[in-house]
Amino acid sequence: MLSSEIFRRAPSLAKLLAYVCEKVFAGQEADIKEYNIAVEALGRPAGFDQKRDSIVRVEAHRLRKRLKEYYESEGKDDPLRIELPVGAYVPVFVRQNGGEQQEIAQSGPESSIAGEAQPAPGEPPPGKTPQRRVRIAAVAGVAVLGLAALSLVWLARSQREAPAAVPAQQQPVDLSASATVGEIRIAAGSAAAVRDRDGQLWLSDRYFRGGRAASNPKLDPASTLTPELFRSWREGEFGYHVPLKAGTYELTLWFCEPVLRSGSDNSRTFRITLNGKVLVEEMDLITEAGGGQIVTARTWRDVQPGPDGMLHLEFGPLAGPAVLSALSIVPGTPGRLRPIRIAAREEPYTDAAGRVWLADRFFFGGKLVKRIEPIQGTEDPELYRGERYGRLTYTIPLPPDSTYTAVFHFAETWFGSRQGGGGEGSRLFDILCNGILLERNMDVYRAAGGPFRATRRTYRGLKPSPNGKLVFQLIPGRNYAFLNALEILDEGRSPSGPRAQR
Repeated sequence: MLSSEIFRRAPSLAKLLAYVCEKVFAGQEADIKEYNIAVEALGRPAGFDQKRDSIVRVEAHRLRKRLKEYYESEGKDDPLRIELPVGAYVPVFVRQNGGEQQEIAQSGPESSIAGEAQPAPGEPPPGKTPQRRVRIAAVAGVAVLGLAALSLVWLARSQREAPAAVPAQQQPVDLSASATVGEIRIAAGSAAAVRDRDGQLWLSDRYFRGGRAASNPKLDPASTLTPELFRSWREGEFGYHVPLKAGTYELTLWFCEPVLRSGSDNSRTFRITLNGKVLVEEMDLITEAGGGQIVTARTWRDVQPGPDGMLHLEFGPLAGPAVLSALSIVPGTPGRLRPIRIAAREEPYTDAAGRVWLADRFFFGGKLVKRIEPIQGTEDPELYRGERYGRLTYTIPLPPDSTYTAVFHFAETWFGSRQGGGGEGSRLFDILCNGILLERNMDVYRAAGGPFRATRRTYRGLKPSPNGKLVFQLIPGRNYAFLNALEILDEGRSPSGPRAQR
């Protein structure tokens, strides 16, 4: 391919292509970063500043155009196609089959321009060697690599039944491919990737069978700071079959009823199964979320791929078509959910201990504001700059077979200030969990010993509802309730183990 006329006329692009491909062959996807490309492939000095020099992004754009030109001419009959997805630097390898394209590998860690981690190809078993080999030679004396190197991403599995018809621009991934992933986020039904407020990249729809993609670009759902993630969805009867590396994972499914309606319980219900076992017997989406166009989620831990190395999710309609907005699969710790840390702010925050607090989520009601007053009594005063106030509800999706600790973080910045005046007793609110009172007349001013001081409240032994939710309500008594940050810690699994939920 690199010896073709198209790439011989563009040696810098040939060198860039050889560099990123050989990094994949060597299992070094994590090294494919903007800085490394600039210095190692494009000859920029060690002091390269990607904020000031856009050479890598420019060259990647040119490479995408050159690849398109190649496959429209000299490479139109190649059995394998190399693509560089928009917003990424890790190449994707696609088998061309009778004019249809089927992805057999996808971008790996650190593949996005912003450096966000993405799924990495695994170490697949060897499969059939393509009859035609594509020789890949580096410009600067790199050894010639044949198409046999790419055979590492073929899987010697029998062909499965043909998938249901879907729009041509969103063909399902060939499930005989062995592009295994260790972490993945998918925007269901979306033809484009979506980046959320935490900088995480949700890939365009893939690994599905059946159903249909749908969208509403005007949808403005509640309970999220990333509404664009929920403006597309997959609906009908469908499944997702994700090739996973061996290990233990956490699975989160995100839903949003696209129709604005309330009081329509049982109007859309469906069953969810994982590797043939029922996860949710009857998912009533309207009841679950509390109405239409409200984001809700379910989370499971200790999820593992099946014997075939795939995670099989099936969505079966009961009343109305099933619907899914997004799914995430991330590495987990056996027996315990990873800590959930949420900051009431529009962007994530990394604290003094190196822990990441995600941007605000799982909320309903209230208003998000930013405070400017300096906060004492904490190593992380910045954590208390963000605040959600009003009548608040936080609905945290959790496996129901554990108990949890919830830690609420507060700092009173209004009462005691020049604008707010007041003092002790100026703000009182109740804190409830799943309808049970945790604290009556919470007075942050009194608890902290004054304004502009950090304090926290810790509640242990909290048991989720049967559908896997801790629902925290902060109900105003005198003036608004508020919250700066919330963390949820898994105390351990109960002996009953997971079971189907209704």
